[in-house]
Amino acid sequence: MATPLALKSDYLNLLLDLASQRSRERGNRVYEIVLGVPARDLRLLRTIGNAPGLTMGELAYQTTVEKTLASKQVGALVERGLVQRQIGATDARQIRLTLTAAGVDLVQRAEPLGRQLEDSFRYWLGDDEIATLRGLLTKIIEAELATREAFEAWVQQLARDPEHPPPAPPMPAAAAAASTTPPTRPEPRR
Repeated sequence: MATPLALKSDYLNLLLDLASQRSRERGNRVYEIVLGVPARDLRLLRTIGNAPGLTMGELAYQTTVEKTLASKQVGALVERGLVQRQIGATDARQIRLTLTAAGVDLVQRAEPLGRQLEDSFRYWLGDDEIATLRGLLTKIIEAELATREAFEAWVQQLARDPEHPPPAPPMPAAAAAASTTPPTRPEPRR
């Protein structure tokens, strides 16, 4: 039998992905049973409901769903009578998305289920831990946005000479200052 390698297995992005995938699977099962729609459709509907009139590009960006896939999903939601496409008032090339009355109804019926699913985290995490987790996840998302340009430049350098990777991209001053302030750690649950 081969000897196990001593590799790091708790990379943050892997843990975030695993936690996201497992909680999404639970939500998907509940939404399918109760409402007959998968969580991915509700994600699009919620985003449209929170920003009526957004474009397909904006929807894809906000939900991180690839634009072609988002377009296909929106097409299915239009066919089901949950989303309406409207030609942009200032630019006829842009299609604006809004929820229909049936879409609003569905999202409103999903909201208590979503809150109930989120409350299930309280079995393992205290209110302070949930607040800390929410704050840290928000900080990670904001940090990605703040460093995206530097990261893209770094990736281009890396692609030019993969044998000699450049140092990691520098952090913007605001991100560096924020990273020196440690988050408050809640008391462990007893």
